[in-house]
Amino acid sequence: MQKSKLFLALLYLAGPGISLKAEDIDFATQIYPFVKSGCVTCHSPPYEDERGRTRKPRADIVLATKEGILNSVDENDENILVPGKPDESSMLGVTKLPLSDDMHFPPEGRAPQWTDAEKDLFAKWIAAGADFGDWTEDPAPREGIEWDGKEKAAGTLETFD
Repeated sequence: MQKSKLFLALLYLAGPGISLKAEDIDFATQIYPFVKSGCVTCHSPPYEDERGRTRKPRADIVLATKEGILNSVDENDENILVPGKPDESSMLGVTKLPLSDDMHFPPEGRAPQWTDAEKDLFAKWIAAGADFGDWTEDPAPREGIEWDGKEKAAGTLETFD
C-alpha cells in the first residue's frame, strides 16, 4: 500500500506534463476508492433498506458497476463518462463545480469531496481511455462507506491494495 501511495504522490508532483496510458492507472485500486466513498452511497444498484423498502439509485445513475458508469446518463441524456474525453464527462464535471452550485456532487456534507489530485487522476484516466481492467462491479457497494465528516487532505489520493 505504501508503494502505491508513494507512486501516486510522485505522479501528483509530476503534474500535467506526465503522459499516462490507460494501463498505468488501475481503476479498482486508484479510481474506484474515491468514487465509492464520494458517490456510491446515493448511486448504488437498487437495494432493500432496513425497513424492507426498495431503494433506487439517485437519478438512475449507478456508479458501483462498470456497466452503470458507462451507461448512466445525465439530465441532458448524455453519457456521464465519455472515454477519451474528460471535458465531455459530466461525472468529472460535477465535481469541479463550486460547492454552492446545486449541480455540484457530491453535495457538501453528504460525502467526502474529491481532492484536486483525485480529480486530476480521474481526468487522466478518462483521457487515457477509461480502462476498467478486470473490474466489472463492486460485490458489496453498500459496505465500507463510513465517513467521519472530515474532508481529506488537499493533495491526497486514497487507494485499495
